Amino acid sequence: MTFLDTDLIRVLEEVLPTRLGGAPTDYQLVEEEAEEGQPRLRLLVHPRIGALDAEALAETFLSAIGGGTGSERVMALLWREARLLRVERQPPLAGPPGKIQHLHAGEQRPRP
Repeated sequence: MTFLDTDLIRVLEEVLPTRLGGAPTDYQLVEEEAEEGQPRLRLLVHPRIGALDAEALAETFLSAIGGGTGSERVMALLWREARLLRVERQPPLAGPPGKIQHLHAGEQRPRP
């Protein structure tokens, strides 16, 4: 199960800036693989937004993407229970042309 990228982008561009401040380019979701091979998601939040409660921010994000009654709700519950999402205060990562993408694929560990 996965979330639609349009739903994630809506939360990053509209929901979080409206509720917490900042601009759409102040939030970015980064998908990585931990050393153990488990997926890891980091929600990068630009420090210029000011003081934020990381747990409340993660809950706002998960509630917004899991607001439906179908698989979105189940997926958000799984992410919440697994504590898959980590909030980090740093500027979003820019791609090669300097563009900030909403979703960024980080390093993936090679499979043995």
